[in-house]
Amino acid sequence: MKIYDISLSLSANTVRWVTAQPFELIERKRMSRGDTNNSSSMHTSVHAGTHVDAPFHFVPGGATIESLPLDIFMGPARVCAVDTADQITAGDVARLNLAGEKRILFKTRNSRLLQQPAYDSRFVAFAADGAKALVDLGVQLVGLDYLSVARADEQVPVHRAFLDRGLVLLEGVDLSDVPPGRYELICPPVKIAGSDGAPCRAVLREISE
Repeated sequence: MKIYDISLSLSANTVRWVTAQPFELIERKRMSRGDTNNSSSMHTSVHAGTHVDAPFHFVPGGATIESLPLDIFMGPARVCAVDTADQITAGDVARLNLAGEKRILFKTRNSRLLQQPAYDSRFVAFAADGAKALVDLGVQLVGLDYLSVARADEQVPVHRAFLDRGLVLLEGVDLSDVPPGRYELICPPVKIAGSDGAPCRAVLREISE
């Protein structure tokens, strides 16, 4: 049974959102310098690398990371390949026949962009009508293979289309080696009280037929 690690490794070279600070691992103690142990701290955005957006990210009074039910992050998921150069629209969603799906990860040309250290503003994102179409289907979790589900100039309408209805977002998933199909998804976020987002270790496990 194959397991795909779809998480980005966090480092100073990991691609980051256009306004985000670089990830920094701070070497507080190192045995190579004569300390009794190795001990580190880190400075980063809660939306760095592979991460989860809670509704509170864009919804005043919305649910925060630690209050989200764990069952959202574990269970059957479908990886869908979408061949679009620009946005995932309601029409794209309709063509995928997603009725009954609860967790959907979208694989696009973004999977190549994730391997580059520089942010690329031309990534494939969701259109607001695409987001609404997924919400109307009753989807609980949507994943995308770039750092945000929305372009920089459409952050509010697209995120609100998802998060106003309580849908959870999994952003920055590396699907470059994952064939489209059905899997088991496991991606609980770090339990940060009161947070709008949190990093996670996301994996897909093949489902035996």
